[in-house]
Amino acid sequence: MALTQCPSCNKRISSKVKECPHCQFVLAGQSKDDIEREAIRIKQEKSDKLVSRSMLALLISIAAFTYLFLQQPMPKTWQYSVAVGLMVAGLVWFIINRVQLVFLKKKKR
Repeated sequence: MALTQCPSCNKRISSKVKECPHCQFVLAGQSKDDIEREAIRIKQEKSDKLVSRSMLALLISIAAFTYLFLQQPMPKTWQYSVAVGLMVAGLVWFIINRVQLVFLKKKKR
């Protein structure tokens, strides 16, 4: 009995089980191609989620910058602080998501 990774949830499972106890992915009767397709599908889903989150983060940053540019609130007001905070938080969130995406794409299966 060896431990392998579930192609669906990537948790460690026994090589003899017919169904993953974590995600209930059925391994019995699946060909190698089916299992490989499932792994590719899961990786693509993760990639799509990261791209969506990074675009949301970029949109938040752009909206905050646009507010600062158009409204030009006075420094040391709460509007200025919130806009700058959102702009910085959005950019940090964008960078983190992009780094995660690079690591996901470099990960070999």
